[in-house]
Amino acid sequence: MKLAVAIIHGIGTQPDIRDGDGQHAFAQELIAGLRQRLGVDADQVAFQSLYWASVLDKRQLAYLDQLRGQPVRWRWLRRIVTLFLGDASGYRQVSQAYDTTYEEVHQCLRNGLNRLRARVDSHTPLVVLAHSLGGHIFSNFVWDQQRINRTASCPHDPFLGLETLAGLVTFGCNIPLFTFAYDPVVPIRFPGHCLSEPVRDRARWLNLYAPADILGYPLRPIPGYASVVHEDRAMPVGPWYKRHTPLSHLAYWQDRRFQRYVAQYLQRVLNACTAPKASGG
Repeated sequence: MKLAVAIIHGIGTQPDIRDGDGQHAFAQELIAGLRQRLGVDADQVAFQSLYWASVLDKRQLAYLDQLRGQPVRWRWLRRIVTLFLGDASGYRQVSQAYDTTYEEVHQCLRNGLNRLRARVDSHTPLVVLAHSLGGHIFSNFVWDQQRINRTASCPHDPFLGLETLAGLVTFGCNIPLFTFAYDPVVPIRFPGHCLSEPVRDRARWLNLYAPADILGYPLRPIPGYASVVHEDRAMPVGPWYKRHTPLSHLAYWQDRRFQRYVAQYLQRVLNACTAPKASGG
């Protein structure tokens, strides 16, 4: 495999259902669409879904069950608020203890990346596709790992050290909402240190948001983020009855235009992976 692609979901309940390849339900249509658009080159890409919903879903659903006998109204809306805002409020550092929700979520990401690492070598370029709160979670995950790395040299395993991070595609991303508590705001270092020159030249953080998606925002206006985010692109997604409503937040996964955009970027990174190395003088 020449390229690794990890896909992380965002807020909302997600069933822990997997296909024969071990990919979670939330990522299956996107992976199938990307494979179709990559054609024969898809055989050079190792995909892996990163699933963390199990950390919070059980607690949220258990609470909703307790409301059945209570005189509350708008139950369907309360369910949405609980499952969506509950993820954002539940995922935070509340102590330095290792067994916090914050660390449990990050351990889920580590588990997924370990499974992906088993199929690629330690210097394989990594592209991460992150939806909604998943963008914020992965940014924190990278930040913590970079504090461990500290230096510009490659760690023992560059892939697991996230120093082969060559691409980040955030979509429906709400990172700006989590930056207002910080002054100054400092983004992650991007791209990773351990990339070949051709791949580094193609490394991009691409941010896409549907104009009607009230949970998706541009990132470059955040102080400091213009130095690492290559593009904010407004892209309507979903069928006509969702495209111009907040329901577009959940419509990226199946959208053909979005899949084509991502596949074109993956193709550029793949081409860089096969570019001849410059000879020394």
